[in-house]
Amino acid sequence: MDDARETLRSESINRRRTIKPVRMPQVSPIGLISLLYALSLFVFYRQGFISGGSFVLIAMVVVASVAGFHLLFRFGHHTRYRDPSLMLPQLVVSLAIMLTVAWLERPTQIALVPFMLIAFSFGIFRLTTLSLIMLSAVCLSAYLAIILLRGQAEGHDFVFRADLVQWCVLALTLPGMILVGKQIQNMRQLLRATRYQLEHYEEKSVRDELTGLYNRRQLQTELEQARLHAQTRAVPFCICLIDIDRFKQINDNCGHLAGDTIIREFAKTARDCIRDTDVLGRYGGDEFLQILPDTDLKGAVMHAERLRVYAHFLDFQKVLPQKHISLSIGVAEYRPGEKITDLIARADAALYRAKQLGRNRVEWSTEQVAAPECSQQ
Repeated sequence: MDDARETLRSESINRRRTIKPVRMPQVSPIGLISLLYALSLFVFYRQGFISGGSFVLIAMVVVASVAGFHLLFRFGHHTRYRDPSLMLPQLVVSLAIMLTVAWLERPTQIALVPFMLIAFSFGIFRLTTLSLIMLSAVCLSAYLAIILLRGQAEGHDFVFRADLVQWCVLALTLPGMILVGKQIQNMRQLLRATRYQLEHYEEKSVRDELTGLYNRRQLQTELEQARLHAQTRAVPFCICLIDIDRFKQINDNCGHLAGDTIIREFAKTARDCIRDTDVLGRYGGDEFLQILPDTDLKGAVMHAERLRVYAHFLDFQKVLPQKHISLSIGVAEYRPGEKITDLIARADAALYRAKQLGRNRVEWSTEQVAAPECSQQ
């Protein structure tokens, strides 16, 4: 069982290695929002609501903050922090700039609410609920303080009441947006967990539980794919039907635990010595099936003979009186237009002949191609 898990884990790691790592964006969404906010202030400047000096100063501060975070990402310093995206610091800096500008330049206050909501929408999926609640409370308090201080200085006129209404709308909208965002985040996590479970169950459905190799059903699929590949590209492929000699006697004399140990160890050895392009699976009981694509009969027999020798040198002295096992292997090469069942039948016939001739040997199905010479025992 441990070997099976290790097999699945290794293959999963290999799949991850083939995936190109995703680089952290050097201009984050929050930085982009800050730049768009600065662009909106240019509109205020062009319409005469703020002075040119104020716009230049604000633009310099925004660009400096974006450039600072850009350098952190560019040189990899963001990896030193618990959250490499630096979402909370970026959000705090962006909101602080917006609130400061709203305090200094009252006409820009109309742009504060929409840009604040957009900034929070990016933080919803990266920050914890507590962080969002605290940050929203601070922003709402700061915005309310700006309105009240300005009202004391300028009087509680119609504009003051309009500002309070705008604040109330923001105070009602922001928590609702956070709540909806968290619901979406929970749904995404649920979908990820469901997808992981589906992949796990799919992996189990094609794997033999004891060895971690492909099971018989998946071997049938792999055989059909090998047949299609051979037909479309006019290349040969072979199969090896492998049987552990006298396995029933081992189970009867030494117990099923000893038999499971032998199957696991042999599966591990076979998996390590075959080529990356080959497919190996447990066909049933103590029988294994190996698919060798782009391989003719001579090459398949050589591979089978090498596997037979490797298995012979496995040491099972802890579970077997004779310490060693032997294999009987039947090899068959695919004939164009042949059914998979016929191919397996020919390999099975070769396996049966190997057992009849004394076991611990490799036999092959009679082909039109001359069969290679091979040392046999």
